[in-house]
Amino acid sequence: MKRWNIHQILFYSNDERKDEITLDLEKVNIITGDSQTGKTALPEIIDYVLGSSECHIPSFVRRSLSWVGLVWKKNENQFAMFRKVPRTPQKSSSEMHYISGKKISIPAKSSDIPSTTNLDGALRKFERLVGMGDVKSEVFGSKRDSKSITIRSAMPYLLQDDNIIINKNTLLRGIDDYQKRQTIIDALPYYFGVIDEETLEKEIELKILRKRLKHLEGNITEDEQISGSIKSHSLLTQAAQLGLCDYPSLGATEKVIDRMLTKVAEWTPYSNSNSEEDKLTDLYDQLNMQQNEIISIKKRMNYAKKSLHFADEFESTANNQKRRLDVIDIFRKPIDPIYCPLCEQKILEEIQPVKLINQTVKKVQTDLDNVEKERPKLDNYINSLKVMLSSAEEKVSLLQNQISALIKENETIEEGLDLKDRRNRLVGSVNFYLNAVSKVASSVPSSFIGIDRLRERISELSSEIDIESKKEALENVERRISAIAKEIITDLPFESRYQNHPIYLNLRDLKVGVSLPSRIEYMRDVGSDENYLSLHVSIMLAMHRHFAELNRPVPGIILFDQISRPYFPSDDEPEMIEIEEEDNNDRKALLQYFDLLFEEVKRGESLQIIVIEHAYFKNHPEYTEAVQKRWKKGISGLIPKGWPEKD
Repeated sequence: MKRWNIHQILFYSNDERKDEITLDLEKVNIITGDSQTGKTALPEIIDYVLGSSECHIPSFVRRSLSWVGLVWKKNENQFAMFRKVPRTPQKSSSEMHYISGKKISIPAKSSDIPSTTNLDGALRKFERLVGMGDVKSEVFGSKRDSKSITIRSAMPYLLQDDNIIINKNTLLRGIDDYQKRQTIIDALPYYFGVIDEETLEKEIELKILRKRLKHLEGNITEDEQISGSIKSHSLLTQAAQLGLCDYPSLGATEKVIDRMLTKVAEWTPYSNSNSEEDKLTDLYDQLNMQQNEIISIKKRMNYAKKSLHFADEFESTANNQKRRLDVIDIFRKPIDPIYCPLCEQKILEEIQPVKLINQTVKKVQTDLDNVEKERPKLDNYINSLKVMLSSAEEKVSLLQNQISALIKENETIEEGLDLKDRRNRLVGSVNFYLNAVSKVASSVPSSFIGIDRLRERISELSSEIDIESKKEALENVERRISAIAKEIITDLPFESRYQNHPIYLNLRDLKVGVSLPSRIEYMRDVGSDENYLSLHVSIMLAMHRHFAELNRPVPGIILFDQISRPYFPSDDEPEMIEIEEEDNNDRKALLQYFDLLFEEVKRGESLQIIVIEHAYFKNHPEYTEAVQKRWKKGISGLIPKGWPEKD
């Protein structure tokens, strides 16, 4: 398996009972039944367990539940997450629990579920498993702040509930809410591969290098010389040595430094001031400590980079092994010792060659899973060390300049100047500095020896994370998904006058339509619920093909709620529709969607499709085999009969 699927949806009653829906991995799963049997609660349960800020599970279902949970699976790895259902009038609960491993034990009753973590902790663990590292949203140079991307911003690609699937204005769940809409759009470049964790690493490196270059270029002009942060620390240290102020703390901000210098500039010969003892010894101790810290950080960085290099080499070797096994399609077949993995013939007892093949398959997949889990941690660790190293190097530079300033001050003492004269000279230097700060303009380019490579690297990084380059990459994704969607929609009911035209998709505002020779026909103008449905289904499937090909950190599930809505609205047909013969156009059209979904999961991209449905094709073998639950109002449903309710 390439991606995470849902193995089970768990429900816990108020009186220590448990029920579950078990789903087939990498297949279509259908849950059908009458209205008001709890079907439409499923997307809300999935959304709630995955971190929704409010619980929108329907009240008639919610009153009978104490906890809900999901069991995720990828190969032999499992991850179960549980969240407590809030009681009225609470809107949510932060009580959560998770279990991770190859063989996990699911709690049999709600009292066995310990509240061992909070919401953020459980979601962060799942994000690491699906491959999400530390990354910020892309705002393309706008004034909006970039935000940390979480699994919450992937939800629109997982759930197409009943108020979205035929919506003529809204493509994805959540974008009709303005605040959620902007968060979804800003996170979208990450999920579609325009930016990734390496982008954040490059942005951190660029910030550090620009800061370093600014310090190196501080000698370009006199004004720039005396306006740098190092110069300001030096002046303030001299002032403290002469008793005109306190010594600046190592982490003092430029604003604090300037405020202290302004007070020094106001000194007059009649001001009260106190000389302090020379702090050279203390500064040398601090310098030694910071230099040792730099050595320690560099050692840790070298070790982490070596680990990353070994991980890359190991992953490459494991992937080569996997590709060899993929030739015989062995990874898509269950490992069963009583069947030959090559010819699928039943054997009475496991023979040595078969045993070795099965062991190899398990080992290769385990190795790949371990590398996949550890790689984001190593990347994040190296990034944090880079930031620490930059900070330590800056502190060393400041300490060296403070020491230099004090040594010069001691030399001045030896020249025989009295304290008042030295204070007057220092106050004059401070005033000169403050005047220069107010008139410093932008940096003047120079060609200092030793910084050419620094500038070159800054130029490289700036080009790689250039906003225009990101926009071009996003436009390329739009074209690619549109092309895939056009291919998919040819197998769906779609008005003939639109069939041969490109699908229009704008990921910057999530507008959808059809690209005609003279104009764009937006989705709301295309008309008909059937057309809206085909656009939603084709684009959603196209997005998941893109996610799978680029191995993006999006779980491999799509939930479609009521594909039959254009043909059998549940309000008009409250009972489940049993279809015996596909003898009219509507029923044939509806079956086209399911035939497409069955073919889509066979592509081998670890896609799992869950369909909540009102219709039931009783004579369609592939359909009936995919049905996991058939609920009848008053007899069966999501909430088993006899479960007590609590407000």
